[in-house]
Amino acid sequence: MNNYKSILFMLSVCTIIFISCAKDEYYIFNDEARIQFGPPIVPRGTTVSEYQDTLKGATFYYDAEKITRDTIYFDIYTIGKLSKTDRSYKIEQINLPNVDNAIPGKHYVAFDDPSLTNAYSINADSVHAKVPIVILRDPELKAKTINLGFQLVENNNFKLGENSKLWRKLQITDRLNKPNNWTTTISQYYFGAYSVRKHQFMIETTQERWDDNFFSEVYSAIDLINYYKSFLGTALIDYNNAHPGNPLKDENGELITFPN
Repeated sequence: MNNYKSILFMLSVCTIIFISCAKDEYYIFNDEARIQFGPPIVPRGTTVSEYQDTLKGATFYYDAEKITRDTIYFDIYTIGKLSKTDRSYKIEQINLPNVDNAIPGKHYVAFDDPSLTNAYSINADSVHAKVPIVILRDPELKAKTINLGFQLVENNNFKLGENSKLWRKLQITDRLNKPNNWTTTISQYYFGAYSVRKHQFMIETTQERWDDNFFSEVYSAIDLINYYKSFLGTALIDYNNAHPGNPLKDENGELITFPN
């Protein structure tokens, strides 16, 4: 009986501690306005990871040569009470280790550029906004991929939210690169592991762009994605039969395949 009472006592203590911690965390994130990155807003019933879009890729590969800039968007959210006025927030670049880091004015428009004065703001009575990252088409992007890391910075309007949701990374190039919508599910069930040569083969064979917009269109219709899976699988067999002893391989010398 004493052991039973002891167990009940310990459970009660643990429960109280848990509730207290939960309340502490609740108060921490409701004591004043805070801000953090988050996943895109999706239709009800759709499941996405809260860390989706932590890393994005952007390419000028599909654009005409006269296109010299583009804008990539990330999602941001506020925590705490709504405001009746617009509230600006601040981001700054992070220099990432062991990669080619973006240079403001060369690879992207600096976050404090006068042209973006009103771009980094949460509208009145809103908890969500799109963060615009304006990228520039520098000639060296045809030969390399540039990395732009950036993070939120506390200002007069916002404290910071969860540590793991304060940063994002964007990779910029003018070469063919993996679309953001080529997900693990896409690889496992439909098109296999990504490679640049496979991507090129898909474009050449179907005469479609196979960029993020096209991936979204295909992935939204099960009949369409299954059609392309079958079409590309057959096209690969035809290619390999037409090149005996020289099957299609990727840039690393590995055989290109599509899931059965």
